[in-house]
Amino acid sequence: MSIIIPTYNEVKNIPILIHKIESMNLDHQIVVVDDNSPDGTASVVERLSDQYRNIILVKRSGKNGIATAIRDGLLNSQSKYVVVMDSDLQHPPEVIPKLYRQLKNGNDIAVASRYIRGGKTEFGILRSVVSKVATFLAHVNLNETEGIMDPMSGFFGFRRDIISPSDIKSNGYKILLEIIVAANKPKVVEVPFRFNRRASGKSKLGVGEFIKYIKLLLNLSDYLMVKFILVGIFGAIINLLMMMLLVGKLGEPIYAAAIIALEAGIVGSFCMNNYWTYKRRKTKGTIIKKYVRYNLMSILGSAIYFALIALLATFGMNYMLATGIGVVASFSTNFAGGGQGVIWHL
Repeated sequence: MSIIIPTYNEVKNIPILIHKIESMNLDHQIVVVDDNSPDGTASVVERLSDQYRNIILVKRSGKNGIATAIRDGLLNSQSKYVVVMDSDLQHPPEVIPKLYRQLKNGNDIAVASRYIRGGKTEFGILRSVVSKVATFLAHVNLNETEGIMDPMSGFFGFRRDIISPSDIKSNGYKILLEIIVAANKPKVVEVPFRFNRRASGKSKLGVGEFIKYIKLLLNLSDYLMVKFILVGIFGAIINLLMMMLLVGKLGEPIYAAAIIALEAGIVGSFCMNNYWTYKRRKTKGTIIKKYVRYNLMSILGSAIYFALIALLATFGMNYMLATGIGVVASFSTNFAGGGQGVIWHL
């Protein structure tokens, strides 16, 4: 087993971590990938490698990111199984044997999870909210993370042959997402662990890393959420144009027109989502069955749309303005529900 540990300014933490790992008598090697830490982290690791002969130090010229560090760690390791963990002691090394055991039992990926029964975090309120939002976005955008409670974990193990180092293309923190997607439907198991407070040093997380994360999600999902929003706009335009035609030109009753215009928008959105937005996640079934399912998934948003138009029209609001408000409310409801086709895949 190869344990890959990216480091940057972890001179106080890395010796504690390495001593703990070495005390467990595992059949392992430790690969430390250091991004030219100015605090002397690499020098400490070099001294430890004289004491423990199973340590490989990979020195890099600059701060190039966690993902590329793991890629370089893979290129400098030989083991069948790989464990990735942080060097700041927030990932307890006592969990490593549990991950290793799950991999040897036939799983492709073993995730140290904060969010299954038995797991826990020491996050503050803000950090906890950010983590939950990031997890939600992963589930919404990446079908591959379905059923995985903690796809954002930075502590995990995997069978080396499920990916190639070249599959890692980002330079952000959430490398597990890339591995899950690149592995093509891997067998994933989660192991509970307690995410500890940082022992010393400063966290590397910040706004810049969150922006990198959003870019990673967009790339891995083939810009799913952007497409969904564009399709929503497309459906809204169809809806409004139909209302303009039916009520403004043909003089149809607003309530009947609202139903016809809504369904026209749904038809347009369904076609765009089926053949463009969710093209990579198609499920079995005829186009008619998919269309019926799509309508069922839209039913709450449709009810809100019609109720708002009826209410606002009763108070004398212009039918086009009332329709616009109904469309926005309907789209927001479907978006909050996971994007109409994200939970119920097309």
